[in-house]
Amino acid sequence: MPPFRPLATPGNPPPSSTFRRALSSIVLATTLLLTPSLSCLAGTAASPQHPTPDAVTEQAAPAPAQPDDPLARLTAQATSGDPRAQLQLGLLHEQGRGVPQDLRRAETLYRQASAKGNVNAMNQLALLIDSGRAGTTDRGEAVRLLRKAAEKGNGLAAYNLGLMLREGRGTNKDWPRAAYWLACADMLGESRAMKDLPPLLRQLSPEQRKKFNARLVKSPLPPRVQPAVN
Repeated sequence: MPPFRPLATPGNPPPSSTFRRALSSIVLATTLLLTPSLSCLAGTAASPQHPTPDAVTEQAAPAPAQPDDPLARLTAQATSGDPRAQLQLGLLHEQGRGVPQDLRRAETLYRQASAKGNVNAMNQLALLIDSGRAGTTDRGEAVRLLRKAAEKGNGLAAYNLGLMLREGRGTNKDWPRAAYWLACADMLGESRAMKDLPPLLRQLSPEQRKKFNARLVKSPLPPRVQPAVN
């Protein structure tokens, strides 16, 4: 039986490199131009006995300064609902880089980004659940997240799904399906899949190999997701 293998984390590029690219792409929002707002009825002048200097002479308050700190900008973008920023901020909280380690906060951010279809966040949330560090211990949810991301063409999720199926974690052990998703992962550019696929294929019985081959013929490989999507 193939040895137990923990799920793979993103290998290339590393999270820190991804974070730097994400921060470098954050552009300061255009400064809001505020002007005084005068409200008066047409044809009505202010009485000399009751001047209204505030309505005429008050200057507009300066626009709030945008944060110069990259972490503050990333946090602001995540709060505004940007799934890529939510993913990157989640990674920082999970790993305790630049912020205190907060696994519950990381899980929340991953879930927010996953709800918006970010496949990398789905994979990361599945890793958190499978490792036992999430608020839930339902590995079945991790399998569902990986399958959803893999079906959208995420090679790392396809690889991790193959490992889950091979080990029977969160699902029934299914070596033909595991081999299928490892083959998908290889086709999607996840090089680690070829270290696990050949040994697994050698373990398949003739009947299991037929199922594996039939699945490859029946189900086309998921399309590659362009990096710009997430």
